[in-house]
Amino acid sequence: MRTLHQRIGTLVIGSACAIACSAGADRPPSQVQGTGGSGGIPDDIGSGTGGSFDVGSGGPVEPPPCEVCEDFPAAPVLDDSGTPPPANAAELFGAPGSGATGGPCLAEPEIGALFPNNWLRPRFRWIAPQGQDLFEIRVHADREKNDLVVYTTNREWKMPKDMWEKLAAHVRGEPITITIRSVSTSAPGAPLVGSSGPITIAPAPAGGSMVYWAAIGEGPADAWLAGFGVGEEGVVDALKVDQVQQGGRRDENGNVRGDGKARCIGCHSSTPDGEAVMFMDHWPWDLAIASVKEDSVGAVPAYVTPGGSEAMNQAWLGPPKMSPAHFAPGDRIFITSYGRDKGSVWDGQSHTSMPNARLAWFDLESTAPSYAEGANATMAKTEMAAAEGTAFGFIEREGDARGAMMPDWSNNGQTIVYVSTDTGKDGRLAAGAGDLYTVPYNNRQGGAATPLPGAAEANFNEYYPAFAPDDQLIAFNRAPGPGEMYYNPNSDIHVIPAAGGTPTRLAANDPPACLGVTSPGIHNSWPQWSPEATTVDGKTYYWVIFSSSRDGYTLQKTPSKKASQLYVTGVVVEGTTVHTYPAIYLWNQDPGTSNHTPAWDVFKIPPAPVPL
Repeated sequence: MRTLHQRIGTLVIGSACAIACSAGADRPPSQVQGTGGSGGIPDDIGSGTGGSFDVGSGGPVEPPPCEVCEDFPAAPVLDDSGTPPPANAAELFGAPGSGATGGPCLAEPEIGALFPNNWLRPRFRWIAPQGQDLFEIRVHADREKNDLVVYTTNREWKMPKDMWEKLAAHVRGEPITITIRSVSTSAPGAPLVGSSGPITIAPAPAGGSMVYWAAIGEGPADAWLAGFGVGEEGVVDALKVDQVQQGGRRDENGNVRGDGKARCIGCHSSTPDGEAVMFMDHWPWDLAIASVKEDSVGAVPAYVTPGGSEAMNQAWLGPPKMSPAHFAPGDRIFITSYGRDKGSVWDGQSHTSMPNARLAWFDLESTAPSYAEGANATMAKTEMAAAEGTAFGFIEREGDARGAMMPDWSNNGQTIVYVSTDTGKDGRLAAGAGDLYTVPYNNRQGGAATPLPGAAEANFNEYYPAFAPDDQLIAFNRAPGPGEMYYNPNSDIHVIPAAGGTPTRLAANDPPACLGVTSPGIHNSWPQWSPEATTVDGKTYYWVIFSSSRDGYTLQKTPSKKASQLYVTGVVVEGTTVHTYPAIYLWNQDPGTSNHTPAWDVFKIPPAPVPL
């Protein structure tokens, strides 16, 4: 078991939000202390009742501390994975740091990035000037006896895993300076100096596993859930639609649809125990649940009753969310949007447009309705209508006349944040206005709905909210509005105190200049938090995963459309100040798939295979 110099209180969450199956594709925590104010965290947010979570269990044994460390070799590393560098590489570069400007631009890791101390070893990737074919990577840390010097003819290099683990244990919270230079072996001259600056390893880890939507096209069968744990270098298929065992899926008329099986895996979120995912199915937008555990992939969890299964089979629903505070025998509730605002259950009408969507709760352990999975439509309609108030019901939102979409539920189970909008469509957001509102859960009764100060601005759309693991912060998308919200290229990610305040735009929105793209314009979207917040020496460390199209990948089956990839960034709260950092690209993901709508929780998925 890994031990930390500072033990911290933590909690478990999980969420991801988007609609992937649309016709177009697509514990209560320890309190973080603060004094409030602009960008800060008021003292009275998210008190919780405590609990702890071992974020590093099973990791490598950390080396002993050192004042003068020898994690880097004294001799240069000659990378022979491609064309070997010449034996006189060091002579071609001359004195460290010498040369003219205009050298390689470092794309990974981004200068200024903050790494969890148990993270995936870094990959160094750069864009080279024309004619330059030999590269020097120099890594300097004051605590290290030697600089790490690497010579390579490739355009990328990965630090050896054992070296990274030692460095991450020894050099925390101190600058680690990276400098990259290049020369031409055919016309040697003064080297060109490129990117140079620090990265930092945090005195805090990140925990859990990430499960995300991977797609090669826009059809229902073109996507699945993939995942990996923190530090893993491969990816495992977590769930495919043909593995889902839940049956009895119905159409908008209440008839069992074909073989009754799910047809698509769309927006997904985790159950608080990390053993299953809930997700949106295809038209007419019912919900499903399936295990992701290695020995039971696709199975319906034992606590889901026939009544609970049938209730989530209703049409015109939205992305589901659960809270650890309401995940125990006798209280297994999820919330979602409910698009039908008139007519009756399975009335055969299309409620694809959802301007007046309601917030709804569902009981996975409901004893009603009691009919068999394949019951006829007449029986299903009658019994489901009678089950309102038992199997499902509605959360009142006094003071908000618009519809409610894309909710998230605080980890202490007390508050729901959602998008107040009249643009709901097929369980997702369309074009129009959207603002963040909060409403108390209040034992399913709801109450006064209020705009979240700082995230309900008239000139912006704010959407895809996500509570931090200690309920102190909310991350969300922000884009000029009113306008399109679904996969909007102009969205950026912000964080804000959960009680409202001044939003902070994440530095991770902005890619390195050498990529030739800027934000807005690169689909920064769907932020989700790691399953713990770690407090060390008065600073609270959070980690956020999000998707972005900045690297220029395209959808495999539709090359004209941009594809997203996953990135992680740190958010550190120190008193009333929120510090943010550039993004870390997750190089273990498959660049051949479009990867987004991540959920980050303590998923019980199988270990990811190590790539050859």
